[in-house]
Amino acid sequence: MAARVRSSVRLLCLLGALLSCSCVVAGKLFLLQIMDSHRMSALAAEQRLRTVALPAHRGSLLASDSSELAISLDMQTIFASPRFIADPTSAAAAIAPILKMNPERLAAKLSGDSGFVYVARKVEPAVAEKVRALDISGIEFMAEQKRFYPSGVLAGQVLGFVGDDNRGLAGLEMKYDHLLQGDPGEVVMERDPGGRPIPSGRSSVRDAVGGQDLVLTIDKQIQFEAQAALDRAIQTWGAQGGSVVVMDPRNGDILAMANAPSFDPNDLKSSTASDRKNRAVTDVYEPGSVSKLITAAAALESGVTSPSEVLRVADHLKIGAKTFKDSHNHPVENLSFAQVIQLSSNVGTIKVAERLGKTRLHDYLVRFGYGRVTGLGFPGESAGILARPEKWWATSLGTISIGQGVAVTPLQMVQAYATVANDGVEAKPRLVQAVVGPEGDRQAVGLAAPRRVIQEETARQLTEILVGVTEGDDGTGKAAAIPGYRVAGKTGTAQKPLQGAAGYSGYVASFVGFAPADDPRLVVGVILDDPTPFLAGSTAAVTFKEVMGFSLRRVGAQVELGRLVEGAPLGAPARN
Repeated sequence: MAARVRSSVRLLCLLGALLSCSCVVAGKLFLLQIMDSHRMSALAAEQRLRTVALPAHRGSLLASDSSELAISLDMQTIFASPRFIADPTSAAAAIAPILKMNPERLAAKLSGDSGFVYVARKVEPAVAEKVRALDISGIEFMAEQKRFYPSGVLAGQVLGFVGDDNRGLAGLEMKYDHLLQGDPGEVVMERDPGGRPIPSGRSSVRDAVGGQDLVLTIDKQIQFEAQAALDRAIQTWGAQGGSVVVMDPRNGDILAMANAPSFDPNDLKSSTASDRKNRAVTDVYEPGSVSKLITAAAALESGVTSPSEVLRVADHLKIGAKTFKDSHNHPVENLSFAQVIQLSSNVGTIKVAERLGKTRLHDYLVRFGYGRVTGLGFPGESAGILARPEKWWATSLGTISIGQGVAVTPLQMVQAYATVANDGVEAKPRLVQAVVGPEGDRQAVGLAAPRRVIQEETARQLTEILVGVTEGDDGTGKAAAIPGYRVAGKTGTAQKPLQGAAGYSGYVASFVGFAPADDPRLVVGVILDDPTPFLAGSTAAVTFKEVMGFSLRRVGAQVELGRLVEGAPLGAPARN
């Protein structure tokens, strides 16, 4: 009897345990299939579904004639899912010779349980096809683009470059990355545990939308000549570097922006960070006598002098504890104000600046763009250095009026001369003239609102004074004269301030000017870092003549071609 009772108890306990287990299982099933069904379904889908990005075609950078300066080439990136590679050593032995890789290192990369590793990025499609033909499970491919610059070093610092992910890292590639990169698409497909597509599985495709092309203001031929002339100048006079800017003063279009040292954006590893800088907008220098243009503009516009006023000019002038000197010793001379500028007399310029006073001089420097960026919007652009009048020293009026004690970028200096060339109206500089969409629709980039800086009569007077710099018997810029054209411009030879210390060492030679003086079409600025000889009239002025002469012929040829296309008879050379 007792045995029968114990047996019944055991049966009841077993039944209870079975019921408890059944309840637990049922509860778990309820949680998984009812309460957590969406989450579990998502986890399962995540294991089966593979999303592959479809990169958008990055827009191109085009020269003003629509020739290509930066394009994207279709390449193939090879990647692996090591967990699906049965024999990493054999796979690496087969792939490595094709990709010219070390087999042992590749085998190590293909080993393990990782779901994704890069094997080789952006390889030629023909090379990728050789790897694909091996048909190795776990080795996969995806389309990627490689940025290519067909003209190499041409305008390298202006164009900039991209990273491995095709995102802009410098220059116009960086500034307009949001327009160039487009909108990537994606492919979603269902795969089995071996990584193979499931024919009847889920799949979806969202097409990529290509980026927009940018038509630049850069003229390839003028850019090439500007870089070549700058390279010749550095080689001839042993300069440490330099910049050349060519601008159309009527609309601010930059036709060329050359820097040395240069670099090839196709070969970043062979360049330094310094090589890749667009010095024309990022680096500042004390302009020296080219800045006397603004002192003269302020004096003429304010009525404190006139081009014909005769001044008695000694070869030195003491202000406070500092003695300012002209470039050469001379007795007291009677010079018109026009001659003061043409001969680049420091003493004569300072005497007129004293009539202006520091507040008015500062105001005109600001009007001409000192102490603020030009509006170009280039990455890393400097605003230059200009102290407020209340922070000027007793000698600052003297130094600043002759272009020392302030700092500008080459572009700021070119823009100041462009303002005079454009009858006293400032046109903001620009590098992009149009945007072209993926479907080919072209949209012109509007010009910034013009701003009058000085009156037209003042600009005309300044132009005639500057013509005397290149045509006058004693002008400092005679080497910049171009036969057949009236050239207006100014030399500048300024000492270089020491980095992190007081004092100066070396010189910056510059020449900025425009032509034809009667109807200016082009402004050219040449800045050379520490050439030998250091005088701008013997170095920068010569390079200016080369660049301006070529550019005028180039612009003239385009005008004549336009007339020919329109069917008009060709007569005398166009008035540029």
